[in-house]
Amino acid sequence: MKTFRQNLHIWLEEQKNTSNNDEVIEMLTNVQKHIKKNEKEEERLVNIAYENGYYDCELKKGFKHGYYKNTYKVHDYIKGLLNLN
Repeated sequence: MKTFRQNLHIWLEEQKNTSNNDEVIEMLTNVQKHIKKNEKEEERLVNIAYENGYYDCELKKGFKHGYYKNTYKVHDYIKGLLNLN
């Protein structure tokens, strides 16, 4: 199983191989470098998710539905409430 970052890197590499434009290739290379810099953050998030799941299981806590949406996308919900045009 590959992470999102790994799949994105593979896709960017495929795009670089199909492109003939040097500017596009350079931009894709810069994007790959930026993604690589965020590898430690991804590692930290995966480890935290694993630990939280482990401790929730040990404490006999139930499944949390919509965890990503409720944790990381709350600002989208609030923006939707504020933009009542």
